[in-house]
Amino acid sequence: MGHSQRQLNRLSECLIALPPENDGMLLSEFDGFVAGILVCPEMIMPSEWLPIVWGDEIAPHFADMDQAKTTLDAVMAHYNRVARGLAKTPTDYEAVYDKDPLTGDLMWEPWITGFERAMQLRPEAWEATVESSDEEIASTIPMLLALHDIAEGGSELAEDAIRELDAMAPDMIPDLVANLNAWVKAQGRAQGPANLPDAPAARAKVGRNDPCPCGSGRKFKKCCGAEPIH
Repeated sequence: MGHSQRQLNRLSECLIALPPENDGMLLSEFDGFVAGILVCPEMIMPSEWLPIVWGDEIAPHFADMDQAKTTLDAVMAHYNRVARGLAKTPTDYEAVYDKDPLTGDLMWEPWITGFERAMQLRPEAWEATVESSDEEIASTIPMLLALHDIAEGGSELAEDAIRELDAMAPDMIPDLVANLNAWVKAQGRAQGPANLPDAPAARAKVGRNDPCPCGSGRKFKKCCGAEPIH
């Protein structure tokens, strides 16, 4: 999908540095969240979904303006790379998974948690898609939800079926995303990259009184650059 390891490491560091009390997203969950935003049947603007990434739906607080700017740059750069990849080479989509530090196994569960959180932003649209779409799409969405149930420990499937899906999930998820992306594009609803550059060094510094780059329409100091409350 065009992510370098350096870019992923930088994004991961930014997300880890978010205030722990906010319970913000980490890398794999955020990657799944981005995929869910981009293949959603309805458009979702960054000003709506960014606060969920930060983990504080009232106001995203950062240690200082530099941290806010650096984090926003990294987050939107990742979003834009995924959006461009799904628009140009959707069959090359690769999900970003965590690895079990002991076994080296891919951990797909955080990714599907992020995807499902994106679905919760437009539940009616997803439900309508299942009811009105072709057979492939009508089965794709329930499969993603079945994986989420497994990840959350709430699946009612038999143990053998759970183990089978667990083993298949890392390879299955990119195909499910590609299916949804193809359907969304066919409906003329695909979401492209946000109107934010992903080359932070080429962008002028955002002033406290400038419009927030997230697209909320508020001043940076009142939005992503809000001072922390102690």
